[in-house]
Formats: sequence, structure tokens, C-alpha cells
Amino acid sequence: MQKVTIGKRGETLAREYLQSLGHTILFQNYRKRFGEIDIISLMNETLHCSEVKTWKENNGFHPKECLHETKRLRMRKVYFYLISEYPAFYHLTTSFNLLHITEKKEVRFYSSIF
Repeated sequence: MQKVTIGKRGETLAREYLQSLGHTILFQNYRKRFGEIDIISLMNETLHCSEVKTWKENNGFHPKECLHETKRLRMRKVYFYLISEYPAFYHLTTSFNLLHITEKKEVRFYSSIF
């Protein structure tokens, strides 16, 4: 199966999972020239900026390892652009998250990982 198709399915599962927790999805694939945030959602006065990784269990390392310093800096830069574009979000608490979608289509949610 193509990587793009797998990624889109993973993002759909992640979006549905967040909605089941009570999140309101504000943006999906919020892109700027310097980076992207896969899902931006709102729940309980917290703005959740989430990276989605659809990952095989036997890859040899954990999806958290993909959130290296460069990726984190890019996500932060996109976040700061977002709040400059939408000043109403400025007062909200922010959480940077990882949603790991397994081969079995299980969702593992890691909140406030950086």
C-alpha cells in the first residue's frame, strides 16, 4: 500500500479518536512553507497540536524518535504562525502531542510530549 494512503488512513483514525475524546478539530494538515502540524484541535481551553505517525511495531524504534529537535522546532514555528494568524488562540494552553497508529489500527496518544 502506498505511503500516502497509509498516512491518510492513519490521520483519519487519529481525527476520529480525538473527536471521541471530545476534541473539536480546527485544522487538519495545517501547512506553512517551513513545516506542518497534522491535526490542530481544541478541548477544555487547550490547543492540541498533534503529529500523527502510522507505524509498524517491528520498525526497530519508537515513533517518538521521529520527533527530533528539528521537527519540534518546525512544529513550534508553525504554532507561532498559527497564533499570529488567529490571535484568539493566544490565551489557550498548548499541548504538543503524538498519535501513534499501529498496524492493528490501535491509537496510542502521547500528550504534552514536548
